[in-house]
This record gives sequence, structure tokens and C-alpha cells, in this order.
Amino acid sequence: MEHSPWEDSLLERKGESDLRDLLKTLVAFANSVKPGHVATILIGEMDDGSVQGVTDADGIQKSVRRECEKIYPPILWRSKVYQNNDKACVRIEVEFNGDTPHFGGAAWVRRGSETLKANDEVFQRLVEVRLDKVRELAKWEGKAVLVEGDTASVEFRERSVRGHPRWNGQMEAILESVNRFWITLKYDGVRASEPLEKLLLSWDTKGNRLKILVEA
Repeated sequence: MEHSPWEDSLLERKGESDLRDLLKTLVAFANSVKPGHVATILIGEMDDGSVQGVTDADGIQKSVRRECEKIYPPILWRSKVYQNNDKACVRIEVEFNGDTPHFGGAAWVRRGSETLKANDEVFQRLVEVRLDKVRELAKWEGKAVLVEGDTASVEFRERSVRGHPRWNGQMEAILESVNRFWITLKYDGVRASEPLEKLLLSWDTKGNRLKILVEA
């Protein structure tokens, strides 16, 4: 049977005294495990096949829980004590939960004069702004941009070009918000949203500002 490329990389054995990098391992496993598979840490078993066991299985499980609580977004994990060669060992399993990427510590943001732990919405926002197009658009939130209907994306009919179905010519708009799916623009008291895949980014040299071409 052919092994999946991640099967060996997502199994780690550790001695009871070698748990300093447990948090890093948990985060790495949670970010790497594939749907339907399980990443496993065996505490008390060694790479050479020997079994040392653990002296305080309950204490180790509590330590594992403390480390898991440092990870954000939370990971899907479980632990149990098992016997191997009549010695107690601890098995930790980590599964994919769809909330990657995970980090070994909370994401913190500033709100006014306070430092607060980011909620799920804010954390997702932090992840999304790393995308190239979202990152560039995010720089212009709350600012005026130039929006133009991209007539090159409009079909020809009877040798004449139809006007863009949503944007006629060029107009100034305020970029109100952006996420990895769409942007929201405001112009003349009207709000309009466009899917991210319909946008081409350019530059308005005359106005020294971002120019957004909207495909039909």
C-alpha cells in the first residue's frame, strides 16, 4: 500500500522530559494535517522503538491542555492514556478542522488605547489582508478611488460595444470595505459591491490614487 506523503511527517514520539517544543508541534500538526487524517504525538515512546513511559500521565494531559489553549484559532485535539509494555504513555491526536492557519498564541489587536484579543472576524481579517489583491485594496479603505467599467471585457454585438452593465465611464467612489470575496464602494449616496475576481487593479496617475477596473 502506498503511503500518503504526510503520514510519516505527522507522527512524532517524545519523551516525558522533552516537551519544550510541544506547542510548536501542535500548531504545525494542526496546520499540516489533511481532512480525514490524524496527526499523532506519542509521549513516552522513543524514536528507537523503546518505551520509557511517563510518570505523571495526568499532569502531562493538563500540560497539553494548557498548550492547546494558547493556540488560535482553537485546534481539534484529544488525548488519552494508554499502556505499552506495561508502561503508561500519552497519545495526542490532532485533526483538521478547517480553521487554518493556527498560531501558537492569540492574535492581538489595538482598539483605542487597549490591547485586545482578536475575535474570529478580526482574526480572519488579519489572514485575508495577506492576500496580494486584498492587501492592496485594504490600504484604500475609507479613501477615494477611481472606478471604471472595463469595456474590454464586454462582448461585441453588431460591431458596436455595449456599455458596461454596472459602471459607465469613470467615477470617483469611496472604498468602504474589502474582504477576500468582494469590495463595497460608495458613490453619490449609493453603495455597490463587486466580487473580487471581477476587479483589475491599476493606477490613476492624474489623481495619484488607486484605479479599479471592473470586468463585466
